[in-house]
Amino acid sequence: MAREAKKNWTVGQRYRRLEDISHTQITEMMEKRSLDNGYPNYHIAPAFGLLNDPNGLCYFNSEHHIFYQWTPVGPVHGMKYWYHLSTKDFIHFTDHGAAIHPDQDHDSHGVYSGGAIVENDKALLFFTGNKRDENWKRIPTQCYATMNTAGEIEKKGIIIENDHYTEHFRDPKVWKQGDDYYMVVGAQTQDLKGAMILYHSQDLSKWEHKGPIKTTHNDFGYMWECPDFFELDGQAVMLFSPQGVSSSNPYDFKNVFSVTYLVGDRVNFSSMELEGEQSIRQPDYGFDFYAPQTYVDDKGRRILYAWVGLPEIDTPSVKHEWAGMLSLPRELRIENGFMVQKALEELEALRGEAIEFTGTLQQPSNSFYLSLDIDIVEFSIELGNSVGDKIEFKVTEDEFTLDRSQMSEIYAEEFGLTRKAPRLSLTQQIEVYVDQSVIEIFINGGKHTMTSRFFIDDLSYLKVSTSLKSTYYPMKSLSGFNLK
Repeated sequence: MAREAKKNWTVGQRYRRLEDISHTQITEMMEKRSLDNGYPNYHIAPAFGLLNDPNGLCYFNSEHHIFYQWTPVGPVHGMKYWYHLSTKDFIHFTDHGAAIHPDQDHDSHGVYSGGAIVENDKALLFFTGNKRDENWKRIPTQCYATMNTAGEIEKKGIIIENDHYTEHFRDPKVWKQGDDYYMVVGAQTQDLKGAMILYHSQDLSKWEHKGPIKTTHNDFGYMWECPDFFELDGQAVMLFSPQGVSSSNPYDFKNVFSVTYLVGDRVNFSSMELEGEQSIRQPDYGFDFYAPQTYVDDKGRRILYAWVGLPEIDTPSVKHEWAGMLSLPRELRIENGFMVQKALEELEALRGEAIEFTGTLQQPSNSFYLSLDIDIVEFSIELGNSVGDKIEFKVTEDEFTLDRSQMSEIYAEEFGLTRKAPRLSLTQQIEVYVDQSVIEIFINGGKHTMTSRFFIDDLSYLKVSTSLKSTYYPMKSLSGFNLK
């Protein structure tokens, strides 16, 4: 039903601007959203419309700044804006509203994704200007804007035009090394292969095209979206979202589009090779994890946010006039070639009083954190309601399985109703974050996660098999923006 409703949107409807949406329409959308019991309490989500990629993540002016892709006209992909939130503690937020608007010729059809760096007293926000010509051909350019300490944003225009790639050329991520600036851009080469493209500049205005970073995965899908490159714990990491990739093994690349990363020793800027390249890996084995972006804060932590959602898939929340949310912020480290993720310690402040239980718990809240230590071969966690609708997280000696085939509302069946991840050790601390209609499970010591939306009407109980003692913490709500 939701998918059919969205198919009826015309191009003209999708590409309306914020100023074309009446106050009455906005009020109606927000009222529908407020009636949705699946709307999260401690995850960032839009007041209405569609949220997708995290953008412009940075620590600036003593605050964490979080931007995201936003389509205000409704829960569809269309005219994109950057929406802006900031926080000092990841608990209390300031809502700055729509921050970068599609108001220039070169971004007339959307301000697409990108990253940020901080220089002196300004944050530099890099994005892709999306323009469509009269034949609807896309003309992408890499652009940037500055934000001062008062939060005022000024566009600086185009810095890179597309001279080498197909129309799929987007999502700039910039970093500074010494006096030099480097940028990676996601692209499709002329032979229709995905690539992470490197540019170099000394002044932010003139950029030298260095070409694709060479890896052993140069024929790996038809487009690499949302590239990120960073150095962490003495290693170089290429993080990206390839499109058009599948695998015959039971774990990898089961979503319509997935996320992957490569760890190496360094990128050789002369040969353009990732030296010391290790095995390619997936950070997340759930149903809904895409377009992650990272940044470094004032404590030196590398922090990741991702979009809990996927292109081309509509969730049941669209009937409530909203779609998409951001993952919890996760601190990263590199351990034995794995990108290990852990929810930020600040989130512990959201926990209520601990409840220890075995067996079944009638939940006091559907926004909670669950922790359990295991060293047994098999067990399961079940979330359900009184009429038998449920999701299950099942564990065997060799693997983890997340099964959402018995939800109240089934969707995206064509991509399967279970996801699996390898179990790397018998002894585990399993951490589970549930927030109304989203679950984030940290497994294998954080080497993997399983992030997913789920839809169960009147969710009421949590069941842990065997006699395992589990600790449940109700979670409080974030404050300062679009929450019930």
